[in-house]
Amino acid sequence: MERAELLSNIWEEQNNAYDYMYEYDSMTHYYGDVVLYQAEAYIVSSIGASPGITLTEIAEKLDKTTSACSQIVKKLVKKRLVEQVRNKNNKRVYNLRLTPAGEELYKNHKRVNDDCQMITFKKLDEFTDEELMISIKVQRALNEVYKEDVKRSKEQNGKSSL
Repeated sequence: MERAELLSNIWEEQNNAYDYMYEYDSMTHYYGDVVLYQAEAYIVSSIGASPGITLTEIAEKLDKTTSACSQIVKKLVKKRLVEQVRNKNNKRVYNLRLTPAGEELYKNHKRVNDDCQMITFKKLDEFTDEELMISIKVQRALNEVYKEDVKRSKEQNGKSSL
């Protein structure tokens, strides 16, 4: 296979992977009796892993805007999965923690996530460590390109809105 065809195949497979991930993230998922979107589950996981975390810290951790995270947290508060506790040292800041229902959801999400990871790792058993290391190297190179594309687009969007 020629290099141009190999590169084209990588491009196509990256597009396929993006489409599957986008579809997965756009769907609701069941975690026990609770139905959430993936973005909501990420927030619950962040709070469960770091009780008392702030909205700003979650946004930084997930590389999302504070506004987007705030909207999701409001939904989770309405669903009685998350509670906001005013910080004693800074009254403008709220620390986030899970309610008992949120704790149960966190455990269920972790179980689902662990199962997905196990299935993925089992599928990758057919590859040698060397092949996996090459795959990681290629993916990191692609991620750098994607990161630069995002940066360029943000700069262009900033210029066009002036």
